[in-house]
Amino acid sequence: MAQCRGRFADFIVPRTTLPAAYPGPWFQPSLLEQAATGVPGGSRPWLSFNPRDPAQRLGYALALRNYAMSSAVARALTPQLLADDDYRDPLGGSVTTAQRNQKWYPAPRMFYGATNAPGTREAAHGMTLERTVRVNELGGNTAAFQNYAVAYYDARGGRVFQRLWKTTTPGIDRPQPSGMKFTEGSFVFKLLYSAAPSAAFPQDLLAGSLRVEILPNPGGVPVPVRLMQIDIAVKDRRAGPTGWYFATYAYDVSQAGASPWTKMAPVGIMWGNDPAGAPLTESWINPAAPAYARAHLGVEGRLNGPVDNPASACMSCHSTAQAPALAPMLPTAACAQPPFRADWFRNLRGTTAFGRRQASGGACQTDASGITVTAADYSLQLSSTVARALPTATGGPTYNPCTWDENAPPSALVRPSADASRLQQRHIEQYEVTRDP
Repeated sequence: MAQCRGRFADFIVPRTTLPAAYPGPWFQPSLLEQAATGVPGGSRPWLSFNPRDPAQRLGYALALRNYAMSSAVARALTPQLLADDDYRDPLGGSVTTAQRNQKWYPAPRMFYGATNAPGTREAAHGMTLERTVRVNELGGNTAAFQNYAVAYYDARGGRVFQRLWKTTTPGIDRPQPSGMKFTEGSFVFKLLYSAAPSAAFPQDLLAGSLRVEILPNPGGVPVPVRLMQIDIAVKDRRAGPTGWYFATYAYDVSQAGASPWTKMAPVGIMWGNDPAGAPLTESWINPAAPAYARAHLGVEGRLNGPVDNPASACMSCHSTAQAPALAPMLPTAACAQPPFRADWFRNLRGTTAFGRRQASGGACQTDASGITVTAADYSLQLSSTVARALPTATGGPTYNPCTWDENAPPSALVRPSADASRLQQRHIEQYEVTRDP
């Protein structure tokens, strides 16, 4: 089932993930086609802090958190919290009314697998599956647990996605890879929720955290998840060659107050990959971050979140963002050996593609001759959605159930085969489209 309130599907899910007579909530974000307007003016609050000054790094991290938590997205999740200090730390400064009132947008087409099959952005809160945390990896956890996330871009960032996709052909969307570049000041925050029950830890790391229920699985049984981590990225030229600051926050049960948002303690900020290695100069780790998060940092102590893979780091993973996808987020097999491993820790500009680094047999393949590779400006959501829609990608064109002619669905829904020419329009599976659940 595709939920279509505009030109882009809010989600496309197997109907079996929805309980019978499901009353909601439904994932209904701001419509992406509206992102071309409504960008608020005024100086952004984080610009009042110099993140290169060690004394101002905590303030910078809190200013980023204030900006995200002042959003309608955060406030809608906790309508019982009315006070401004439930969402904002005074050390991070204020957020203007225009910036508070702006719309926020999730990336379209966040699903996995072939482009001609339903995806896995669940219908209640728009979350997609993240990395699974293994046993004894985080705070002494005694059981592995899954994690889910949903990200929101501010009006500047959403405008990039809005302009990226050509939607002139009914039912077929085609990306413009040259549009994978964010404007200065673009901002994204990602809420990462954990399905870990309290019994998964010797002491529950998430007691009192924000809890919601999602619908990721066939059978429609709701899965309770709790907020564990927040990631933020902001395009800030002061970062140097990468052009970005990344920040990570982890839930800290020991923080004072009743608001789950102010309990999201800064783990640190990162603006480069420290190509020379230790001692690190391009990550700052908050000494007051919760112990379980400080014990789960990346390679050589680079910034990394509780849910993230400690075999790399925040920016090194995101530096692989490009289309087509010719390198994994982590170096593997032959590509994990010198000299290739160091390629994951370069300070690439957002317009410089990572390049091909693919393990094959006992070698690391680096030759990308004849392939046009476009950088995705450190955005894995940009690269993954565009890469799946390129002509060379598995599944071919990205179809759009919200814009097709339901009496003549796009031929892209016919899987390529020797029998394709004999198939008639009636043989094409049509998905139920709802515009108001």
